[in-house]
Amino acid sequence: MNYKKISRTFEDKVSELFEELRSGIAEREDSRAFGAMIEKRITQNWTKICDELGYEPLEIPGRRTIFDFACKVDKQLFGFDVKTKDLDTTSYSDGGVCAVGNLLKYMANDKGIFVIAEFGHNKSGTKNESRDIEYIRIAPFHTLPSNCYRIENLGTGQVRLNYTVNQVWDEIEWDRSYKEFFDIFCELALTHYKRVKADADKRIQSILEFKKNNYEHFTFTRNKKDDELY
Repeated sequence: MNYKKISRTFEDKVSELFEELRSGIAEREDSRAFGAMIEKRITQNWTKICDELGYEPLEIPGRRTIFDFACKVDKQLFGFDVKTKDLDTTSYSDGGVCAVGNLLKYMANDKGIFVIAEFGHNKSGTKNESRDIEYIRIAPFHTLPSNCYRIENLGTGQVRLNYTVNQVWDEIEWDRSYKEFFDIFCELALTHYKRVKADADKRIQSILEFKKNNYEHFTFTRNKKDDELY
């Protein structure tokens, strides 16, 4: 499929939806609340967006899915996840994408295309207590540069992004196959789980030593990298 063309059509259509709101959107207390407002406006107009593009809109999913809205493009499932970036901050915090298992189940079992819809926003220069949408970027998750992906030790593994979609826009591999993505991602996951296992083994040993010493003194065995975190 021509992922670049499909992403561009959605990007253009969503941009039209927010054209009159690009300047002066009421400010929210944080980026998450701002993202919820963006998501609500898209979902309210989702059927219209898909109909105008000639795609099949699907029912808005519940909170247990990894995407916020979905459709079928030539019978192919596309699921879109809204992400917002507060451009007034110097650091990037994506808030997490989803669990490793949920991502792989959606992509491998459901054969779905997982798409990031990213909105960059900052404080309005013309209106007080308002936000301006500076850019909208839409791209399939599996086409992002390999150095974007990381997995953190939360639950069964939390997938996160190191960079915004906008930051790596010129590096996106639009023609990357699912197999190529799985090769990249599974190596990342294996590295993560091996590291987690090694950390768990050290903690088990610490507990065993604590018991052996008749519960007199406890400390977790840590290496130099661990010390840098505390």
